[in-house]
Amino acid sequence: MIRSVLIVVFLALVAACSGVKLGYNSADKVLAWRMDDWFDLSDGLRQPARDRLHRVLAWHRREELPRYADILRSAERRLADPAPLSAAELLALQQQVTGRLQILGGRVADEFANVLVQFGPAQRRRLLARLDENNDEFRQDYVDADAGAVRKRRIDQMVDRYQFWLGRLSPEQRTHLEQWVDARGTDAAWRLSLRQDRQRAFVGIVDEAARGKSPPQTASRLRAFFSDLETPSAPPVRARHDEGERARAQLTADLFNMATPAQRDKARERLLRLAEDCLALAGQGAAS
Repeated sequence: MIRSVLIVVFLALVAACSGVKLGYNSADKVLAWRMDDWFDLSDGLRQPARDRLHRVLAWHRREELPRYADILRSAERRLADPAPLSAAELLALQQQVTGRLQILGGRVADEFANVLVQFGPAQRRRLLARLDENNDEFRQDYVDADAGAVRKRRIDQMVDRYQFWLGRLSPEQRTHLEQWVDARGTDAAWRLSLRQDRQRAFVGIVDEAARGKSPPQTASRLRAFFSDLETPSAPPVRARHDEGERARAQLTADLFNMATPAQRDKARERLLRLAEDCLALAGQGAAS
């Protein structure tokens, strides 16, 4: 959960440009609250967990945000070139992002393994309750919901995502996006099963830590777990993951290649502003 929430901090860089600095600067408080909400931390665990969270965020601000800025500026330079964008280029960019997330997962694992080995029954109960709540919400929204409602939700989410970069989509762009959604389906039941498999794996790590695994052993298990989230090791899961990445990259390339000059300019401006925010935040950390 900790790594997942930290990733949300990074994803805020591509979801709410105007609030990036405010959101990042308040991340320690938000994430501390989320940790307590998910794990019901006791008084003896709460402060050590917050201290380690502070160290991860300080490292992330100092070491990682400048690298995010480099990725964003590289993307902006590519959009300045009017040549058609290819899915292969976007997959290469995604690989850079995945690499940074792998490093983040390793750092989180190393920092929080010592906290995890101190978890008891109360932390396990809260974690299981939160996982059940999330699964129920997913089931309600995607598995048991009316197909038309699911389709609309997926399209609305994707339209919002692309309009953040491009501004209002043209009728042709929106039609292309809708056709992409219709062609792929939801695979909701499979996605829920995969979520539950991963949740059981994480709970297994928690249980092993409680039974006496050392912090280094727990950190190793956590690193492998986080790595598998980004690059699944099971061949069937990896195949579906890679196919999905290729399909999304092709859709993104198509929509950008259909973009007007004004839309491309908007995307470039977004990228530059986000890069500037990353560097400004990194500078604040260096100065503190």
